Parts: sequence; structure tokens; C-alpha cells
Amino acid sequence: MPRMRALSVSIALEDNLPFNGPLFLMPGSHRVFIACPGRTPERHYERSLRRQEYGVPDEESLARLAERYGIEAAVGPAGSVLFFDSNVMHGSNGNITPYPRSNIFIVYNSVENRLVDPFSGFEPRPSYLAER
Repeated sequence: MPRMRALSVSIALEDNLPFNGPLFLMPGSHRVFIACPGRTPERHYERSLRRQEYGVPDEESLARLAERYGIEAAVGPAGSVLFFDSNVMHGSNGNITPYPRSNIFIVYNSVENRLVDPFSGFEPRPSYLAER
């Protein structure tokens, strides 16, 4: 994607509770660019939804963002819908409770911001993840 101009949507399929791994967001953090150290491995999309190890900010940057913007948990009953700028710092913690938490995530991109070949030189993601 040439420009980071996208909108994310999360639809709760089950109740998102404070203790079952809800999405956490730092409202307003999309206004600040944070470089992420390291190189993302090829085909990383196959593992990144289980555990994000690459393309994540360092602890010091996260601490500065948290202090400036705070952290909010996106909690709500099944059927809740959350819209947020895709550049807002966001992530989920593990769910170690007996209460499941499943969401559908959709990312909308401007038609003027069409996907191009990855800048990394890697193969593009499969069409079921990123349609061109």
C-alpha cells in the first residue's frame, strides 16, 4: 500500500470483555510515526495473527505513546462494531479465560491508494488477505 490511508473495522462475534483478550488501542497515536526495528520475514502473514514478533515498536516507543495517549480496551457485547484508523497503535493480549473472544477484522483502503508490489521485494500477500 503506497500510503498508510486505511480504515479498520472490528466486528465482535462474541462478547469482548476486559479480561478475555480484547483489542487495546492508543487513541490519537495515528498522528505519530513510530519506526519498527527489524525486517519482516517472508510469508509472515501466516503467523502474525497468532503472535506479532516483527513490525512492532520497541518498548520505549510504546511507553511514550501510552503516556501521551493512554490505552483503552475495546469492550462490548457480540455484535458491537469498532471503526478505527489503521495507523492507531493497537494490539490484543492473550486470552487465558474460558470465555472465547472472536472478531472479524476488515480493512478498507481508498481506491486512490491501490495496492502495489511490496516495497520489500517479497511476494504479495495472497488475494484472500489483500486483493489488488
